[in-house]
Amino acid sequence: MFITVEDQKIPEVNKIIQRLSDMTSSEISFDEKTKTYNVIPKGNPYDAMKATNVIKAIGLGFNVTDALKLLSDEYELETIDLKETMGKDQDDMRRVKARVIGEKGKTKKFIEEYTGVIMSIHENHISFIGPFDQVAVARKAVELIILGREHQSVYKYLDRAEKELMQYKMEKLKRSSNKFYEI
Repeated sequence: MFITVEDQKIPEVNKIIQRLSDMTSSEISFDEKTKTYNVIPKGNPYDAMKATNVIKAIGLGFNVTDALKLLSDEYELETIDLKETMGKDQDDMRRVKARVIGEKGKTKKFIEEYTGVIMSIHENHISFIGPFDQVAVARKAVELIILGREHQSVYKYLDRAEKELMQYKMEKLKRSSNKFYEI
């Protein structure tokens, strides 16, 4: 699997290559000429995919600590490419990124706190690291902002989604504890 990152991110990735390679039983090499990382699985190919995602995450603006969370089966990386979503108009992208960040970072922080997801807004990407169900909620909130919804309606969506998710988890816990007592 081949991955490229921006030139300024290369030193950051190079610092963790050996550690990442050991943690995922993968062989990770860097080609100076093409500035490309190659991840080759030595064991489980799924672990090599995790290593690839860590490198991608660093390239998308996440710090190393947050990117390494992707080694856990509980975390995933998801990205919205604003060029694909909105076209190449830089002014539109700047406006949308500013709306997602919010005044003094309020909107981004609100989404992160409500969902427990870590967000990165870097270049033409808005990326998320977190548990699958929470990433879906955070992504939907950002998509609503991209569509031009008012921040207040997005906050209401997050509030509703959090309540529904908590209710779902409580019902699931209740069902599993009932099965325990049935045995």
